[in-house]
Order: sequence, then C-alpha cells, then structure tokens
Amino acid sequence: MIIKKLTICNFRSYYGVKEFVFSNKLNLILGSNGDGKTTFFEALNWVLTPTEAAKQNKEADVKLESLISAKMLRNLPDGESDKVYVSIEITYETSKLAKNKIIERCFTVTKKAGRPEISNVYHDSFDCRGGKKDKKDMQLRGVLETDAAFPAVIKKYHLFKGEDKLNIFDNKETLQNLLDLYSDVKDIVPFKQFASYAEKMADRAMGKNRDKASKQAKDLEDVNKEIVRLTKELEKHETRLSSIKKEYEDAEAKLEGLKDDMVAIKKIGELQDKQKDWKKEIRVLQRYIDEEYGRMLLDSQWILMGFAPILNEYNHKMSSFLMSKQNIEEDYKKKQEEEFDKTKTEKAKTELEKIAWKMNDVEKMKYMLHTHRCAICGTEALEGSITYDFIKQRIHDVIELLTPKPTDERVELKRYFSAENIEELKKMGEKLADEESRTHVDIEGIPNAIQAKFDQNQKWRDGIAERENLLERTNKKIAQLNASSVSGINLLEFANDIESVNQWVEQRKFSGTERNKLLQVTIPKVKEELQKKREEQKKLMKATGNDSLYDVFMFFRHFCNAVESTEESTTEELLRNLSKNANVFLSQLNVDDFTGVIRIYMHSGNLAIDLQDRNGKIITNPNTSLLTTMHISILLAISELTKDSRKTEYPLIFDAPTSSFDEGKDKSFYDCLNANIDKQCIVVTKSFLYKDAKSGEYVIDHEALKKLNCKKFRIRKLSDGFDKLDIATIDTQVTEIKED
Repeated sequence: MIIKKLTICNFRSYYGVKEFVFSNKLNLILGSNGDGKTTFFEALNWVLTPTEAAKQNKEADVKLESLISAKMLRNLPDGESDKVYVSIEITYETSKLAKNKIIERCFTVTKKAGRPEISNVYHDSFDCRGGKKDKKDMQLRGVLETDAAFPAVIKKYHLFKGEDKLNIFDNKETLQNLLDLYSDVKDIVPFKQFASYAEKMADRAMGKNRDKASKQAKDLEDVNKEIVRLTKELEKHETRLSSIKKEYEDAEAKLEGLKDDMVAIKKIGELQDKQKDWKKEIRVLQRYIDEEYGRMLLDSQWILMGFAPILNEYNHKMSSFLMSKQNIEEDYKKKQEEEFDKTKTEKAKTELEKIAWKMNDVEKMKYMLHTHRCAICGTEALEGSITYDFIKQRIHDVIELLTPKPTDERVELKRYFSAENIEELKKMGEKLADEESRTHVDIEGIPNAIQAKFDQNQKWRDGIAERENLLERTNKKIAQLNASSVSGINLLEFANDIESVNQWVEQRKFSGTERNKLLQVTIPKVKEELQKKREEQKKLMKATGNDSLYDVFMFFRHFCNAVESTEESTTEELLRNLSKNANVFLSQLNVDDFTGVIRIYMHSGNLAIDLQDRNGKIITNPNTSLLTTMHISILLAISELTKDSRKTEYPLIFDAPTSSFDEGKDKSFYDCLNANIDKQCIVVTKSFLYKDAKSGEYVIDHEALKKLNCKKFRIRKLSDGFDKLDIATIDTQVTEIKED
C-alpha cells in the first residue's frame, strides 16, 4: 500500500483544507514544538482506524468536539455549517489487481448559539478516479481488513508515535502476532492439538491397564509411582536449570562487558571521588561568602566610612564656636557689671554732693567730736549738746551712704545669646565621639574593613572558580574514559558501584556451580533412574501382556515431541530471518558509526533481543541513538517479512523517532534512510530546523536538507494574528519545500 495524498480539513490546528502529496520513498514533515506535528500523526491514525457503528452516538459526538478547529468555530457564523474531515488516497494490490481508494472520515459542525452541534458522521471508502471520489465502495472494514489495504494487525508494526514506542518487544503478544503473520507455525497447531490429545488418551488407556496390572503385580504399581515421581523431579530440575542458566548468562554478560573496562572504571571512580570532595569544598566556600553589603552598612556601621575626619573637624569647629561665644558672653557680662558699678558710684556721688561731704570731711568731724569744738566756727560742742549731736548724726549719715550694704542685690545680668544651639551641637559631636569609643567602632578603619571583606569574598570566589574548573576538566576526562569503553557500555553506572560487580561475580560463581551440578550430576542421575524404571515398567507390562499398548503410548509421545520440535525450529527460523534482515538495515542506517549485531531469540520461553559485537559480546548498555536505530531496523525487517508473506508493502510512519539524536547524528540517519531504504516512509520531525539567534524563530537548514532527494514539507503556525493565550488563533500552514 502506498499513501498518495493526505487531506486535513478543520482538524484541530489545521484550519481550512491542507494537503500533503507524498512520494513512494522518504517523506519528511518538518515542524518545531507546537507547530502541529502530533496533530498530523493523529489525523493520519484517525482516518486509518475503523469506527464501529455502535459508537456513532452522542457520547462519540462529545469526543469529536475536541477535534474541531477552534479558529473554524470562531469564524463560522451562527447557524452556518462546515465540515471536519481527514481524507487519504491510497493505492494497493490485491489478487494482482491494482486498486485506488479514498478513505474519508468526516462529520458536520453546525454553530448554534456559539456552541457546535455535530451531525452526518461517517467513515467510508470510495473508488478513486483521477484523484477524485468516484463511488462509495464496500464497507470500510472490508477495505482496511478483508481487502488488505492497511489491516490493524499490520498497522501496529508500521505506525509509531514517539521514539519510546519503537521497541515492539515490550509487548508480550508480539511473538505470537509475528508467528501468526509470518510463519507456518499456525499450520502446525492442528497437529500439535492432535498429538497432545492422542498422548493423553494413550496415557489414560495405559493407566487403566496399569491399574489392572497392579492388581496382579504390586511391583508394577511401585514402578509406575516411581516413574511419576522421577518425571516430576526431572521437570523441577530442568526448570531450575533454565533459571540458573539465565542467572549465569546475565552475570556473565555483565561481567564480560566490564572485563576490558575495569581500569577505566576504577579511574572514573577515583575521579568521581575527587569531584565529590571538590563539590563539598565548593558548598563550604559558598557558605563562607558574605556579600550582604546592604546589611553591613548598618550592622557593621560601614555607613560611617569617611565620617571620622568630618566628626573631628566638626568637634573642632564647635569648640571654636563655643569658645568665641563664651568670650563674647564674658565681655558682655563684664560690661554689664561695669555699667552697674558706674551707676552705683554716680548715685553715691550725687548723694554726697547733696550733703557736700567727703570722706576727709568725715575725719574732720570725728576730730571735732573728739575736741568738743567746731573746727569751722570754733563754737564749743560739748557732749550732749545740740551741736555735738548734729555733728555725730551727720557723720553717721555720710558713713552709711558711702559704705556698701551687704543686703544690696545686684541687678540680673542679661545674656548676649538667648539660645544654646552651639552647646547642643557640641554635645552631639562629643556624644558621637563617646559612642565610637564606647562601642569600639573603628570608624577610621572602616575602609580597610570593607576592602578586606571584598578581598576575602573574592578569594573564596576564586577558590570556587578553581574547583569548578577542576570539575569541568574532570568531567571531560570522565567523558573521554567513558567514550573509550571497549565494550560500549556506560561505565559511569559501575564506577562507584563495585559492590554490584562483586555481586555479579558471586552470582556467576554460584550459578555456574549450580548449573554444572545440575547438568553433570543431578539431571543425568534422575534421567538414568527414570530410564531404568521405564525399562523395568516395559518388562512388567510385557509380563502382563500389555507391551503393545505401551508401544502405542511411546509412539504418541515421540510424535508430540516431534511436533513441538518442529514448532520450535519454525519459530527459531523466523527469528533468525528477522535478525538477518534487521542487521542489513542496521548496517545501512549506521554507515560510519558502531552498529553491533542484532540477535533476536527465545530465552526461557520469552522473546529476547540483544546487541552484540562481532565476537558475540553483549552490549549491555548501548546509547539511546543506537537503540533507536536498532528498533527502526527491526521494524524495517518486519516490513520486509510483510512484503514477502502478503506480496504487498506498507508505509512506515513515524512521529519524532529521532528526538534523542544529536544534530549531526539525526541528519546522517536521514541521509542513510533516504539513500538506502527503498520503501515509503513518512517521518514527522523537528530535525533540519534551528533557532535563528536574531529573530528567535525556527528556520530551515537548507544546506543540510538539499542533500536529501525526497519529499519535504514545512508545517508551522501562522504568525499573523497568533495569540499564545488564545487557541482560536492557531492555524497550521503547510508548505512543500522545493530545493533549487
């Protein structure tokens, strides 16, 4: 089957009609995140998935609402209708006849009161003539399943959403599906059923005769019981052997992969130990760094930086100002006192002038009293006379006038300066200076303290940078050691887990000893005893005349074993062919890289897959890109089996299968896919897109893309009118890329 064209209309982000016309080989759909890659894949899967008629109900309509383009619904006038559909044009062969079909899944949306109503839901196939629908064909399920257009059992191995879905062996049903599709095992089933039935019937018939014979011979009964016991014991030992073999193989595979890399693992472990020490030192240094300078401005009083000389100058000026003020105040007080004394003297003088007496006159008058005679007129002044009393009174009055009195109060002196601003300012300066002394804050030393803090923090940052540099260089060394792994395994997992390696050694030793014991002693011994008992049983059966029945029973047992052996060999043949084809594709998809060898086989009844080197050494932990390439190679091999068994091909459809690849690896992968795989592949990917540094938009790497001779499409959101908060503005545009 080839997909010729896909049409998407009003399906989620695809507003309006969008078409993809595919080639028969590689087709790339390029889109970045959110551009509609997943929606493309879902649309393709939706149209190729049959819908049961029972699901065409209201509940299904509700689910269909999520498929409607929000932009279509917004732009649709109320009361009007439009369609949501996905249509695919395919061509395929059946009975050597080429057929062209169009499969369409569709429903009508009518907008009523702003809400969508869904009707006319259908999923049909049509004959196709000239790319147009001609007439409705048979039932869709008949086209997809009976007519073998794209059966569901085939589609599960050809349609993959995401890289993590490529490993089909995660599904336990895979083996049976592969056997049913691509091997002749199903033809053996009737024979297997008959052989099992015949063996049971023969055993039942012989059992009845054994019961009869046991009545005649007790020995036969004992032998039969012993055969049953030994058979069960043999089965138990063989089951144990299978489990022990697996344990041994697992341990051997792990140790085999590590054997050539133990020196590198030890070195990586040593380097990782150093890294732990450096990381611990970095954490310690990070705790030491204190760059909360805003806090230190206040807590450490860094804000006072440069304040000391200002404070000194301030206090000096305040002292000078205060001294000047005091001098002025003293001069003013002195002037007031002089003024007071002058006033008093003038007052006394005035009083003296009033009595016309002076101090020398007082002495004369005292003399007059002593002589009892007036010195001026010579009149006698006897004691007790009027003259004597007058002179005595005048002397008293003059002395009292001229002598200062203790009770005299001086007038209150006025201040020259009414306020004490300078004193207050000086006290503030003295207080700041006192606090500096009391709190032991070295204001003059603050600049040095700040510089010391900066230098210390820088020293710790330099220490951190030095250790981070060591970490980076050590990471490169570790990466180089890991990349040089002889076995190809990830050595980092084991570098610090030697204990696990030791456990594997013990497991291998124990399992090997147990395995050898079972193979060489226990199982051979039980088989030998069982064979002896069966020979003894046969002799006893012949003695009772039932040897022919025993021969029939043994015939059907051998026949049943032969059928089972044929089934096993057929399964092994299928897996060998699958491995062979997968390795062809693996070598084609990894031209320059390490590939290894894919081995698909049965292990303990389960399907297993290994990647080995040419010497059979198992690659226990291959990188993700190699695993992805391995899984894609297996899918290509299954596609080849499909082609051989059904005489038709089916396209492989992938959604982002190489998301874990680096830029160079994914481009070389698509180069190989384009050049070496002659099969239709449709791949949705964001490879060949890179983010432009200036615009921030994803643009196409045309230089890399033009190397591919394949169909290429670019899907992207329409930028005009796009609002990242409004889903109704999303419109995915589809453009075919044509390189010059």
